[in-house]
Amino acid sequence: MIKHLVKIIWNQRRRNGWMAAEILLVFVVLWYIIDSLMAVGKVFFAPMGWDIDHVYWISMGVEEVDRNEMDSTYRYITSGRSMLTAIDRIKTCPGVEAVGAGLMSMPHTGENRYMHVAVSDSINVEYVKLLEVTPGFLEVFNFRPMEGEKKDWEEMLNGRQVVLSAGLFREFQEKGGKRDEGISFWGDRRSIGGVTADFRADRFTKSCSWLFMPLTDEEIAEDDTDFHVKIAVRVNPSADHDFPEFFVKQMEKQLSIDRLYLLDVIPYSDLRYSMELRNGVKSELQNQIAVMGFLLFNIFLGIIGTFWFRTEQRKGEMGLRIALGSTRFSLKGIMIAEGVLLLTLIAVPALLICFNLHVSELTKGFYMDYTIARFAAGFLITYLVMAVMIILGIWYPAHQMARLEPADALRYE
Repeated sequence: MIKHLVKIIWNQRRRNGWMAAEILLVFVVLWYIIDSLMAVGKVFFAPMGWDIDHVYWISMGVEEVDRNEMDSTYRYITSGRSMLTAIDRIKTCPGVEAVGAGLMSMPHTGENRYMHVAVSDSINVEYVKLLEVTPGFLEVFNFRPMEGEKKDWEEMLNGRQVVLSAGLFREFQEKGGKRDEGISFWGDRRSIGGVTADFRADRFTKSCSWLFMPLTDEEIAEDDTDFHVKIAVRVNPSADHDFPEFFVKQMEKQLSIDRLYLLDVIPYSDLRYSMELRNGVKSELQNQIAVMGFLLFNIFLGIIGTFWFRTEQRKGEMGLRIALGSTRFSLKGIMIAEGVLLLTLIAVPALLICFNLHVSELTKGFYMDYTIARFAAGFLITYLVMAVMIILGIWYPAHQMARLEPADALRYE
C-alpha cells in the first residue's frame, strides 16, 4: 500500500513539488507558533507556589509634621514604632488569619532589591532578590517549605538565619554551595534556616531566586522612613465579604497612632493587575498571541484550501478508480493516506530545520527551558495539527466524489 502511494506521489512529482515546498514552509512556521504558545501557556497556567487569594495590602499614611516643632518625646516616637503597634492591633481584627510585614519587599508593588550572594570567594549567584520580612509574611502569601523541611517559618527566620527559594537553592548547590556552610552577602555569612518549595515571582516567569531575611520588631521600630515597611493580611475566606469596608469601619480609629493613620485596604489582585498593566508584559503577550492566532487561522484555511483544490482537480482519476471497482471507502482512504504520507515525507526535512531552530534557542526560552521533551511535544503536536488540516481538506471533496455513480464519475476522465 505504502509503495503504491509513494509511486503515485512520485508520478505527480511536478505538482507535488510545489505543494511539498508549501507544506515544509507552513510546517516550520506552525511549529514555531505552537512551540511559543506551548511555552507561554505552560508558564502562565503553572502553579505559582504562593497565592494572593483573600490577601490585602493595608496601606498606611503618615501625617507630615515639621520635625523642628516636635518636642523630644514626640520625635522619639518614629513611624516605625507606630507601625509595630499597628501590626499588633491588626492581628486582633476579626477574620484576619495572618499578618505579615516587609521592608521594601511586598510583591506586585514595584519594590525590588537585588544583590549578589557568594557561594565562595570566587563564585557568585547574581540577581538575587532580597526580601526583608517577618515570618508572618510567608504565612500571608501561603509560601510552602520544601519537602523534608520540618521547621516552621518562625524557626527558619530566626536570628541570623535566612530562607532561600528553591530556585536559588538549586543554583547555590550547582555552584558548589553546601547548606551547612551557609551563604554570604554584603560581606556577612548567614546560616540557611530553610528552603521554600518551588514558586514563581509572577505569572510570566518560570522560576525565581529570592532570599528571605528576617525583619525583627526592633528593626521595624527603628525605621523612620515612613513608607518602607508595608503590611499585608490574609483573611479567612468566610470573612472575605466586603472586607475592605468592614476593616475600615472596625480598625480606622485603632490605627490612628501618633502620626500614622489608615489610608486604604487594597486587594492584592488589584495590585497584580496594576503591576501587569504598568510593566506591559501581559499586553505584549496578548498582542503576540493575537498575531499567532491570526497566522494559525490563515494556515488552517490555506492548507485545507490547497488540498481541497488538489482533490477537486483529480476528479478524473477518482472517477476512473470508481469505474474500475474501487469502493467509496477505499477511494477516500487512498486519497487521505496519500496526503498524510506526503506530510510524513516532508516532516523529515522539517524535523532537521525545526531542531536547528530549537538548539539555536530562537524560540521563547525565557518562559520554558529548552529540552528534548519540549521539542518532541511541539513537533508531534504540529504534525498532528497538519495531518488534521490535510484530512479535512481531502475528506469532503473525496466524499462528494465517492457518492457519484461510476458512469457519472467516468465523465471527468
